[in-house]
Amino acid sequence: MSSPKFSSFSPDRLLADIKHVCQVVGASYSEEMTKRIIEVYATSFHRAAVLWRVTDRPGDAVNYRFYERERTDTIQLAIDAKLLDSQNPMIPIFQSWSRLFEGAPIQLCDFDAEKGIVKAWLYLSGYRQLDDILDAPGVPDTIRHHRKTFHSLNLTILRYVAVDYHAHTINLYFRAPGPLSFEAAANYVALAGSPPPLWEDYKEMVSFLNPDGFAFGVTIDCNTGFIGRVAIYAIKLPTGKSPVLGQRLAQFFQEAPSYDKEDFNAVAWSYGKSGKSYMKAERSYSGELIQLLTSWRSDLSS
Repeated sequence: MSSPKFSSFSPDRLLADIKHVCQVVGASYSEEMTKRIIEVYATSFHRAAVLWRVTDRPGDAVNYRFYERERTDTIQLAIDAKLLDSQNPMIPIFQSWSRLFEGAPIQLCDFDAEKGIVKAWLYLSGYRQLDDILDAPGVPDTIRHHRKTFHSLNLTILRYVAVDYHAHTINLYFRAPGPLSFEAAANYVALAGSPPPLWEDYKEMVSFLNPDGFAFGVTIDCNTGFIGRVAIYAIKLPTGKSPVLGQRLAQFFQEAPSYDKEDFNAVAWSYGKSGKSYMKAERSYSGELIQLLTSWRSDLSS
């Protein structure tokens, strides 16, 4: 059987493209750091699917992330390259989750175009139970404290988890049951201290979410247990369609290149305390992201 062919990755092209996108959306960029990241994770970038990410908040970073196809130790690479402090308190949690399910989870990395490595993700290699994640060794009680609340909202199945090395937060990415009702939307955003979404925003969200199930992310401070943000994801927008976007996200979708055979565009509605909300946008770059996410049984919207 012939090996699958992925859209090729070019280090020089990524450098030029990141610089261009940062200029377009007004984000900070470090060529030195970006070169270092590409050098350290060269194998993963060539083997993985890569995507872009921005928010609609002025000045926010341009992020890029690789979705690995094989298990690799992203932490040790970062430590050896002095990109990550070996004493970072998020490392033990991430390593504990990586060892679950007989070592099946696959590590992914998220980078800031200026600061370098900021976040590490785990694809859990299938649907996993919330209790297995919370009961992993080293998970703080501040996180486990939310167990009953998540169960009461029928948030019990996860596909990804992540840690933020800078903010010292963890992310739980649930497969939320669909279709999304207004009551469920209100309950979800209330986790972060937000009032219910506006009715028109809710209707727009529902029109893009997968009615069978969709991704719902929760960001929790490891030290305090405070849920700072939640996000509702529409993964893979229909071709030529998108929610109402501000100028920054519209420019991003227009100017950020994708070399995949099939474009992948996604958005998320993010909510925080007192109704402070913003939108996030993601776009494929290289490595045939849709092919990979389909093989992982992701809840695509189209």
